[in-house]
Amino acid sequence: MKKKLLFLSTFVTLLGYAQAPINNFFSIPLSSYAIVESTPALDQTVAGPGITWNFTNLTALGTNTDSYAAPSAADLGTYPGTTEVLTVTTTGLPEQNNIFAKKVGTAFSFTGLSASGITLNYATNNALLGNFPMTYTNSNSDSVAGNFTSDAASGTFTGTITTTVDAHGTLNMNDLGQGAYSGNVTRLKVVQNLNLSVFIFNGTVDQTSYYYYDNMNGNVVFRSNTAVIVFTFAGVNDTITLMESFLTNPLSTTKNDLVQNTFQVIPNPVTDVVNIHYNAPNTIQSIQISDMNGRIIIRNNEASKSVDVSALQSGLYMVTIQTSSGVLTKKFLKK
Repeated sequence: MKKKLLFLSTFVTLLGYAQAPINNFFSIPLSSYAIVESTPALDQTVAGPGITWNFTNLTALGTNTDSYAAPSAADLGTYPGTTEVLTVTTTGLPEQNNIFAKKVGTAFSFTGLSASGITLNYATNNALLGNFPMTYTNSNSDSVAGNFTSDAASGTFTGTITTTVDAHGTLNMNDLGQGAYSGNVTRLKVVQNLNLSVFIFNGTVDQTSYYYYDNMNGNVVFRSNTAVIVFTFAGVNDTITLMESFLTNPLSTTKNDLVQNTFQVIPNPVTDVVNIHYNAPNTIQSIQISDMNGRIIIRNNEASKSVDVSALQSGLYMVTIQTSSGVLTKKFLKK
């Protein structure tokens, strides 16, 4: 009997630490993340199976929201081969960060990255992360090359990108407004080592990124990026870190009382015009209409409560409003 109990105990423990495949690199569309800092600093250097990460001293600094769209003609001209564009919007700020990506079969690559102050274009040699799904111990290395622009200088770059599913275990995070998190996760580590060239001058960018994927729903529940940028001739020697903790997603939330009480689409189903009934004191700053894959179809940056959707095909869509207090999303049916 003791042997049976020991076996069952060990089996249950192993199940608790089991890893799951990472099916997609990107987050679920319209996921919102708290921009966070931690005191003491987080230690993410340990890799392997059955790890417990206690990120329980996080403090929220702001909010980012992920949205996806098909590339525009201008995007394709600048980043050839792009099939999808991730836009990360920070609440209250005009700047947006973008990842331009290419998916061919199971292969997923970066074609470009743009953020405040720097743009990387992998036009010469795209950055292949790997073939998804990826599972624990899977790894991929690829050579990259292209051009860059920044506030300090512009030029070309070469280097490598290495992607590894390097760990799995249990992640614990404190409450940042949507409840504490404790769950089993699988981690993806992405390392880029780039050599920058501007005429006869050289610089480097070494970036390490970690993505923690929930084993139950596959969403990214925590992500961090640390970049060390050295450009001696321009006087640049900076370390930049961004950490984000998952807050919520309208596609995976069964009920959101704030949305139910303050934000309605009238009528629903919709024939030609989406009319938004919004009874909160905050002003609507922008409206987006997206398909169920999170691809933005219509963007209205005016403080309007009506959007013409007569050109849309019949089907299910999402309307997202940006206000000074955050982002609200509702589904509607187009007749």
